[in-house]
Amino acid sequence: MKNQKNLEIKFLHDCLLIKNILVIGDLHIGYEEQFHGKAIFPRAQLEEIIEKLKEVFDYLEKEKIRVKKIVLLGDVKHYFGEPTKIEWRETLEFFDFLKSRIFPKKKTDNIIVIKGNHDNILKPILRKRNISLKNYYCVKIKEGKKSRKIYFLHGNKLFKQCLDSQTAVLIFGHLHPAITLYDSYKNEKYKCFLIGKWKEKIVYILPSFSSVSFGYDLNDIDNFSNGRSVNKDKFFVIPNKDLKNFEVIIYNNKEKKRYNFGFLKKLINKNIIR
Repeated sequence: MKNQKNLEIKFLHDCLLIKNILVIGDLHIGYEEQFHGKAIFPRAQLEEIIEKLKEVFDYLEKEKIRVKKIVLLGDVKHYFGEPTKIEWRETLEFFDFLKSRIFPKKKTDNIIVIKGNHDNILKPILRKRNISLKNYYCVKIKEGKKSRKIYFLHGNKLFKQCLDSQTAVLIFGHLHPAITLYDSYKNEKYKCFLIGKWKEKIVYILPSFSSVSFGYDLNDIDNFSNGRSVNKDKFFVIPNKDLKNFEVIIYNNKEKKRYNFGFLKKLINKNIIR
């Protein structure tokens, strides 16, 4: 997209950096608890999340970039109801790790948590670390004499304040985008970002950050509904027909490089006729 060049948005391993703000998608801490005791699913979710984040922070430090703010796009924990013992312990451990890596260290007012649909009873955990829960979050980015607003939301709800005339960018989680790519020999599924324009705003949709919640294959966008028998258009704030006009971006962490696979609707059509 042509309009994104001046926004200082950097792709990282399943997350984004906007100037000195690290943006992280859905975590679903506690997801693996439903598989506890099954040999095929060892408990390692939090460990993998933290190792992945260590790699991100180490890379940014090598690039001499200090993260001064972290925005979590919602669904920090997995269960809809009261936090489980695992969710209590591992979510607190996760926030303690973030506090150790943000600059200046141990500041919690620079950790922003957006409320996801799984975060109905997250506040008791956040209070232990003096972190608040927000429906959305806004930052202003100065460009010369002008400033542009960037709004961070989960993606299950839209707030009219986020669509004012100064808003340039909307950042969403919630959708867990992934895409299966096919060739003559094999097919492989990748987490991906979606970038497009909607309601005259530039939109970024982040993949889930947790490895145990890999993502929903966008090839089936007209059929999936997060496991529930509801219209997919009601699950995410942007309708399917508009999402199909978004570009699919896959980030190769080894190469530290992003690859643009073009518009989603073209990828879907290629896969239909494969």
